[in-house]
Amino acid sequence: MSRVRAIAVASLMTALVFVVTASFTVYIPETRGYFNLGEAAVYISALLLPPPWAALAGGVGSMLADVALGYLHYAPATLVIKGCEGLVASFLLRRRPRGALAESKALGVAASLPLPILLALLGSLFYTGTVELALALPLTPIASTGVGRIVGGVWVAAAAALAAYIVYANLRGLGTAWTIFSLTSAGIVMVAGYFIYEQGVLGVAAVAEVPFNLMQALVGVTVALMCERPLRPVALRS
Repeated sequence: MSRVRAIAVASLMTALVFVVTASFTVYIPETRGYFNLGEAAVYISALLLPPPWAALAGGVGSMLADVALGYLHYAPATLVIKGCEGLVASFLLRRRPRGALAESKALGVAASLPLPILLALLGSLFYTGTVELALALPLTPIASTGVGRIVGGVWVAAAAALAAYIVYANLRGLGTAWTIFSLTSAGIVMVAGYFIYEQGVLGVAAVAEVPFNLMQALVGVTVALMCERPLRPVALRS
């Protein structure tokens, strides 16, 4: 792998992580943090980049978003946590096991289906009702806020679509089950990291943000699954 190419792709992904994280946020008063869609970009970085570069893109891009949005109290932790998340995701993605068990399509479907179930459950429990959303262009004064309403049926429909894609991808042998395992493991690192930091350092009710961080990870995995096959030919291996 060309070092120049790795630096170029890592720089591009760092910028993408920053923009995606900062462009859409939902403030969480209990933890003085925010829900965002940045996990999707962190996981796409892991699909494209080897572990050290994925860690750089995920950690630095996410930290810059914290700084730009005024969440300075999260920036140092974000650099480490999101960096570790990208590192773990990329490391596991590049160590797909071999053998009959790993290639079992039935096992892949069974192992993957808990993801849409969690999507429907968490969405219906924590992301329904009236919500206030903010859409902003980073580093500019342009911003838009609004109030809307989300019903549980939205999450059930999204989960059904994801389940259909997972079954299709596994039957086509796209390696989705291992991708879900890899990215979900990285998501657990992120959720645990923020819980420890919020509870031990910030002294806030860290449990209040766990559902939001889980949803971030689930959204990220969902987006990455859709991008896995198109990105595979251009992924940097080492």
